[in-house]
Amino acid sequence: YQLDRLGLSQAIRGMIRRVSENCPISFATHVDEIDQLFETESEINIYRIVQEGVNNVVKHSGATEATVVVKKQSTLLSISIRDNGRGFAANPLNYDDSPDAGFGLSGISERARILGGRTVIDSLPGQGASLTVEIPLPNTQHETRSETVDSG
Repeated sequence: YQLDRLGLSQAIRGMIRRVSENCPISFATHVDEIDQLFETESEINIYRIVQEGVNNVVKHSGATEATVVVKKQSTLLSISIRDNGRGFAANPLNYDDSPDAGFGLSGISERARILGGRTVIDSLPGQGASLTVEIPLPNTQHETRSETVDSG
């Protein structure tokens, strides 16, 4: 299994590289080193979020270019997948229930929810699509409280 052998960062990079070699879309990628920030089950969910997001671009976008950025910030992991494809009418309040959303976006949203995160989809017909998933880093709230108490 890719995660066990390579670690999360390399597994994500490798998956995107394989996809880009087999489709006409040009992928730009930046993946921070995020190995061992999360437990194994969470790493699997993160990998699947990126995988499903990339698959959605390949299957549905009609894009020529896409960008995948996985960035470790101070309190969260940010996953951003953008494309220059045909886009769609995204209703941010209930896209999970939309028949156009299919299983991909609702699956991504559910995985993000399990990880305590949130999903934002920004798209308009003819203007590409942007998927952003923000997942809190483990123990971030505890560390923040400790720092506040120690410095006070």
